[in-house]
Amino acid sequence: MHDFDVAIVGGGVAGLTAALQLKDERPATSIVVFEKRAHPVPDSAYKVGESIAEVAATYMNEYMDMREYMTEGHLRKFGLRWFVSNGDNSDISRRIELGLTRFSPLSNYHIDRGAIENHLAKVASDRGIEFIDSAQVADIDLNGDRHTIAAAIGGQVKEYGARWVVDATGRQALLRRKLRVGIDLPIDAGASWFRTPFQLKIDEWSDDQAWRDQVPSGERWRSTISFVGEGYWIWIINLGSGTASVGVVTDPRFIPFERIRRYDALLEWLREAEPEMASKLPSDDSELLDFMKRKQFSHSCTRAFSRHRWALTGEGAVFLDPLYSTGHDLGSIANVLATDLIRRELDGENGSDFSKRVRGHNRALLGIVQLGLDVFPGMLAIYGNPQPTGAKFLWDNASYFSILLNLFRNGGIRDPDYVRSLQPMLRVNQQINAFMQAQVREWGTWDLSRAPIPVASDHLTEVLFKTPLEAMTYDELRRHVERSISRLHTMSREMVTTMSEAAGKPVPEAPYEAPPLCDEDLILWSDIDKRLRPPAEQDPQPEEGWFIR
Repeated sequence: MHDFDVAIVGGGVAGLTAALQLKDERPATSIVVFEKRAHPVPDSAYKVGESIAEVAATYMNEYMDMREYMTEGHLRKFGLRWFVSNGDNSDISRRIELGLTRFSPLSNYHIDRGAIENHLAKVASDRGIEFIDSAQVADIDLNGDRHTIAAAIGGQVKEYGARWVVDATGRQALLRRKLRVGIDLPIDAGASWFRTPFQLKIDEWSDDQAWRDQVPSGERWRSTISFVGEGYWIWIINLGSGTASVGVVTDPRFIPFERIRRYDALLEWLREAEPEMASKLPSDDSELLDFMKRKQFSHSCTRAFSRHRWALTGEGAVFLDPLYSTGHDLGSIANVLATDLIRRELDGENGSDFSKRVRGHNRALLGIVQLGLDVFPGMLAIYGNPQPTGAKFLWDNASYFSILLNLFRNGGIRDPDYVRSLQPMLRVNQQINAFMQAQVREWGTWDLSRAPIPVASDHLTEVLFKTPLEAMTYDELRRHVERSISRLHTMSREMVTTMSEAAGKPVPEAPYEAPPLCDEDLILWSDIDKRLRPPAEQDPQPEEGWFIR
């Protein structure tokens, strides 16, 4: 029997980066990675999940030391950009646009999945990691001292022994299913997606010079683009290979899955809901690089790490929602936590302290999932309304950049004692977030036609974008979290007050122990009447401003 310290089942991004991180932090570790597909895989039109947000970008650049490769090999992303429906959606320049006017100083990317997995597999092999492709793992037997993996390779079933097993098999979820630790999540949405053999450069969709001038670089097309309307959102992710990924996510209460499950049906629906976009797409599925669908996509687990020496990562552990590119973020966090446990156990750490650390890491990962369960369910219903949509865009981004990104960037997330010491503040943060997500859902049912649209102030944007570039000690990070929660509470009160008064509703009290309000300029309010005018009649964008306003 071939014997290793660690066996990783699944050679996608999550599995290969887990192997490389472990090898980097503990070079003596013997590692085998099983991948069912033959390598090299196609560079593009291979897997969904082509957008990398800031947490995962930090992981790639700093933990993986891949900044040069990511910068040269893939497309730098121009942040998130949402276009809210307006009229018949036949003119992109007349939609309400939520997005940056210039690139942030932070790293994020659009990636060709096949290209990056081919690269990671080569690097892994070069560093002494056993990478076995065309390997179909049939069974994993978890034993006391050594686990056994049975894999079909070259027509023969071979057995491998390992002290640790990491399941990175994605939706196949070998261990999650075998151990029955998987759970479904209450996010009722379906999706279909496909790749086009050309990019979709939305800057070229309109000749309106005033609209083009709102983003002087003319590179809106580099953003992760979302077209949103009642009951749906659509992504466009342009890739460095010259192709584009397009996906549609719908709430079945508004758009039945049958309307998006085949390309011809999807195109018919797009011609009704998004005619401008439909006109830019191939007229027949024979012109697509691929087409895939999934009726429901959300799942999680009751635990991702075990003192019995197994771990789940990537989609093998959890998948919340494609919005905000959460998959790579959660996979990066799971890798960091799993690597910490594996390295410590192989170096002889065990007993009650190790078990306590396992419990702490499970709480950390699943606590982030819990935050997501406030963020996503039922939200597709609001996207036809610009005011609650703008509020959600601002709130979710401010929350992400304020706390999660900085906890990950500065290593606090893998220190259970430190995370535990932050729990009183993090609990308040969770309560504020749950309250605000409920408010946003409620606003989607109100008449807010005269209300303004909230936009991040330049001061707030500077804080959100520049703080993660600073290395912080634990004490500095603690003070930052405290200030961030104060800012979020202040933003919450301002948004709740403005929306309630615009709708003639009573202003609800904060249902949590309120932190102190801060005296900072956090929100700009964009007049809805001005935003609905032709671009030439809108106020000019400040030259140094961050967001379209």
